[in-house]
Amino acid sequence: GAFTGLPYDVQIQMIRSMDGLQRAEIARPGYAIEYDFVDPLQTKPTLESKIVENLFLAGQVNGTSGYEEAAAQGIVAGINAGLKLRNKEPFVLKRSEAYIGVLVDDLVLKGTTEPYRMFTSRAEYRLMLRQDNADLRLMPYGYRVGLIGENQYLTLEEKRAHIFKGIENLKEIFINGQSAASLLARPEMTYEILHSTLGEKLPRLTSEEERQVELEIKYAGYIKRQKAEIEKFLRMENTRIFEAFDYRRITSLRREAMEKLQKV
Repeated sequence: GAFTGLPYDVQIQMIRSMDGLQRAEIARPGYAIEYDFVDPLQTKPTLESKIVENLFLAGQVNGTSGYEEAAAQGIVAGINAGLKLRNKEPFVLKRSEAYIGVLVDDLVLKGTTEPYRMFTSRAEYRLMLRQDNADLRLMPYGYRVGLIGENQYLTLEEKRAHIFKGIENLKEIFINGQSAASLLARPEMTYEILHSTLGEKLPRLTSEEERQVELEIKYAGYIKRQKAEIEKFLRMENTRIFEAFDYRRITSLRREAMEKLQKV
């Protein structure tokens, strides 16, 4: 097929201009989808319009694809619309907390000149944004806004406590002068192997909890470094820059960055 959204009469001329296709017929012409677009720089981190109060925008209208990106925005916009009706604190995820946080932050602060897709490479702190710890990161927010029940939340906090206890126990137990945590840091070692060796000295965990303990121990150095970067970023994020600041005066900034900062 031919990837095109040109008018049908132009498409048929284009196809018939090729050798051997002078009498070709098009069974299904190509088409392009057009939709309304609102510059996401005109929206708040809650996805409420800065111009029209109480108007929340989500999906392709913000310049993204209509798939996972649109669904993610729908969650944020829907929650915030409900919270505003109840006069409650808005729901905003940080870049270090979720890919949704990266998506919304990119849109409302950087804008987009083409349909935005969410890639893992866009997240600076993706080591913290793993699928295995999504519940630990996000369910507390779900509980706060009323999407997670009391029993689910208590189960989550119990899991968190088990993981913490498992890690602390590994640090306190020593085998031939080495802590169990340092042994678990080895690529071939697992929590299950250590538990079978140490028995009741280590608490019995679920497979999910064991996996969390292993990842936290094996990547401890990288995680510690990334947490330090997040803390530094949060300190800078809370620094106020007066509205009339002229970024064009900073000659070390790339032109693209300069233009985007001027728009924010």
